Amino acid sequence: MGNKLTAEAEVLFRQIHPNFIDDGEPSSDRFRPSEKDANMLSVDRSAVITADISHALYTSNGLASAAVFGLTVGEFAQETVTCVEDPIDATDTTAANPAHALADYSAHTLKQQKLIAKKLKRAAIARGRLHPPRGEKSG
Repeated sequence: MGNKLTAEAEVLFRQIHPNFIDDGEPSSDRFRPSEKDANMLSVDRSAVITADISHALYTSNGLASAAVFGLTVGEFAQETVTCVEDPIDATDTTAANPAHALADYSAHTLKQQKLIAKKLKRAAIARGRLHPPRGEKSG
């Protein structure tokens, strides 16, 4: 993992799978790591990439995303979740992602992670969907 992200206003993009969006609203579990993620939530940095390009890159690697929501480094920090750079190199089957970063939930129990995810979901919804643009249908 790379350097800790310290620009509190930087927005970090989170891809939302179509199965986890209901009436345009993402489920809160999209804002915490799943069991396979080893307490690390994948995000992309707005300082490196736009929400549109983040979505295009994510889906070009064969992954599904109906929408992009965002949270700031500061919003994660308020919940004692540290964010770090984690650029991904290209492979034979996937494109490089220089904007990739991780939000580290390892300081929290699963129960705490679920509570944090609910708070972060509210912040992301308050900010609004970042991709596709408002007025365009997601999915």
